[in-house]
Amino acid sequence: MTRLVLPRLGHRLSAVVITALLGFFCTSTVASSTVMAPFQSHYSVDYSGFRASRVVSLERTGSDYILRSTTKLKGFAQLSGFGPVYEVSRFEIHDGVIRPLLYTVGNGQNKHKRDIRIEFDWKAGLSQGFAKNKEQTFPLKSGIQDPLTFELMARLEFSRGQRAPHYLVHEGDRIRDYAFVEQESETLEIAGRSVAATRFFVDRGSSRELYYWFAAKPHFTAIQLRQEHKAKVKATVILKQSTMLE
Repeated sequence: MTRLVLPRLGHRLSAVVITALLGFFCTSTVASSTVMAPFQSHYSVDYSGFRASRVVSLERTGSDYILRSTTKLKGFAQLSGFGPVYEVSRFEIHDGVIRPLLYTVGNGQNKHKRDIRIEFDWKAGLSQGFAKNKEQTFPLKSGIQDPLTFELMARLEFSRGQRAPHYLVHEGDRIRDYAFVEQESETLEIAGRSVAATRFFVDRGSSRELYYWFAAKPHFTAIQLRQEHKAKVKATVILKQSTMLE
């Protein structure tokens, strides 16, 4: 009897495991597709006393995606003459991972000293670009992100159950490690509502410490960012409204 029961029990356990795995992958796929759905988010920015607004959006064009960020100074800060900063990333999804194709940032003036352009040539395994006022070339590694996609890639991994994402990020003039370190849960007042969030420290090996607050629901939205230097807050970015919260 034992020989007959054990195979049946094993078969049942295998069925249960398979069913559980299928349920996990289906849920993960739905969560991932939700994160990659088009959205538009509006943020208020306070950078060392200067006020600005930031709009981040994601759209799909064919098989590619376009992630945009536009930051504009507000109030008296506009008198500085520093125009809007446009940041754009075109990317594709390859084996479930964001793969940047073209990243640019600037205020519309070609080859301004603060402009960055990175072309990702995955077939050649090299990037060609411009940063720090000169041409730049770096070898590419699988999974590398750009300064705009790393946040979206982290959200994508959170939706899959990953709690400590870690990436190489191509910053134009260098490639640097970004490691997300989970810290604690907090409740923030966002757009007139209480939102449960988890704070992460993004370890970049920099003296300027970067912190992110991601909403527990929905879609792991980034609801607050903060940059600190020598225990002083240098910049704060707070979500004001988003199609992801509707």
